[in-house]
Amino acid sequence: MRWVVAVLAMSAFAAPAALAQANLGELRDAPSAKFTPQDFDMLWVAVDEVSRSRKTGTVSKWANATTGNGGAIKLLNVFTSTDGRDCRRLRIDNYAKTLKGSTKQIVCADPNGQWMLDANARPAPKPKT
Repeated sequence: MRWVVAVLAMSAFAAPAALAQANLGELRDAPSAKFTPQDFDMLWVAVDEVSRSRKTGTVSKWANATTGNGGAIKLLNVFTSTDGRDCRRLRIDNYAKTLKGSTKQIVCADPNGQWMLDANARPAPKPKT
């Protein structure tokens, strides 16, 4: 199930929003549309590695020599969501052979500590001092 969510989310956000709204067929040109289940497993390992860090700027790279696909995940921001979850804003740069794409995504830890995509997560307001 996590793989299906990842495919849909990464594919949807890898294409420019206007293009995606105009022609959903263009999503087949996003790098993630060419990923194998093994590629997604490697990508999620990189997401997990970066997300466990609290240091912005941390980068984790992944590459699948078998498929020629890979990418880099960069930690942009660490925050607690309005509902109290531990969240991260990530920049995800992927490639599938000659296709390249970049997106920014938010992941939040679920109760089991697994990072899940959550485009709706927002930082909690800072306490007034």
